[in-house]
Amino acid sequence: MRLVKSLKTATRGTMEILSACDPAHKDARAVARFEQRTSPRVVTPSYSHLEAAISWLKRAQGASSSGGVAWGYRARRPVLTGISLGWIAPYPETTGYIIPTMLRFGELSGDEDCLNRARRMAAWELTIQLRDGGFQGGTIDVGTVASSTFVTGQVLLGLLAAYGSFPTEELRAGAIRAGEFLLGCLDSKGYFAKGYSRFCAPGAKAYETRTGLALAALGDVLDDQRFRTAASRIADYALSAQEANGWFGANDLDDHDRPLTHTIGYVLEGLHGIGIRLGRRDCTEAVHRTLNQIVPLIRPDGFMAGRWRADWTPAVDWACLTGSAQIASIFLRMHEQTKTPAHLEAGRKLLGFVCFTQNLGKSVPGLDGGIRGSYPFAGEYGRWCVLSWATKFFCDSVMDYLEIQPGTQRDCEQ
Repeated sequence: MRLVKSLKTATRGTMEILSACDPAHKDARAVARFEQRTSPRVVTPSYSHLEAAISWLKRAQGASSSGGVAWGYRARRPVLTGISLGWIAPYPETTGYIIPTMLRFGELSGDEDCLNRARRMAAWELTIQLRDGGFQGGTIDVGTVASSTFVTGQVLLGLLAAYGSFPTEELRAGAIRAGEFLLGCLDSKGYFAKGYSRFCAPGAKAYETRTGLALAALGDVLDDQRFRTAASRIADYALSAQEANGWFGANDLDDHDRPLTHTIGYVLEGLHGIGIRLGRRDCTEAVHRTLNQIVPLIRPDGFMAGRWRADWTPAVDWACLTGSAQIASIFLRMHEQTKTPAHLEAGRKLLGFVCFTQNLGKSVPGLDGGIRGSYPFAGEYGRWCVLSWATKFFCDSVMDYLEIQPGTQRDCEQ
């Protein structure tokens, strides 16, 4: 039996090597060659990195005529699959939380196109809102459609941002319906008892704090304490899942023993935002506790492993670029509050590493300016793909960085 398994593994490895030579995979090969001949380093984030990423998001939206933003772009397919290459179908979850990013950049740069695109994204989300008020997991073309609490929370953040920029009764009503759906799924213990996405394991998730942040924001817009109370309960559950060393249990899509930096970023962002909105110092202290543990985990070249065990030892040898961008942003936001030099340096290194991986060329629209799932490109998270959410969080982080650096406004005006 062991011999058969070894033969299957060897055969698949050979097929993967041969697959790399497929002419359709030439762009993926080019990325791999770059990674092989270039040592990682920290690149200073600049406005050109931000513009390139925003341009990629525009192309990702333009890949379909719906107004939604593509899941991402696939440059290579796994062997023995019929998965298509190129732009992937629109993704309700990330389209939702890309809206605030586009609005922020549009206001920063005076880019009216970004503002109009954000409006189209929000309008598209309203057309696909389900009867129960929730929003579906997966891309828009999945066979089975069902509401997901986490997805609904992320779209709610987008609807509220859109409502703040161009208030309409349709946006307000859609946000309320989403909020009511979330309240109906929330357990008294602070986690969602139903509404699980079929694209991850069922059960409570600490990273739903980012959904809690959306509920807190809705509570502020409506001045409705029900939503603020719900957000606070969600934060309570996440705090109960945090260990003394800052690590969070129940905090991955599927593998809670080795959470992604992506979901670590989610729980930290949610707690940080709830802490500010609700004046909960225990939430921001919890974020500070985790960040202090992360600081020494970042290599001098900015690399941080994509999964971590409970004792903060790395579980993989690749970086989840989404998580690196998210956690960089949290470091930078905490620095604005605490002025802790270590936070600024950690954020600079993480973000600078992601900048290093960004392709600033103009030859492959699906790759240029976007942020890949993993470094190296063959890493397990978003393998051989450029991801819309990685690119979104990168934009947020670069804008956070530029805001605290002298001369940012001059850069924007050039």
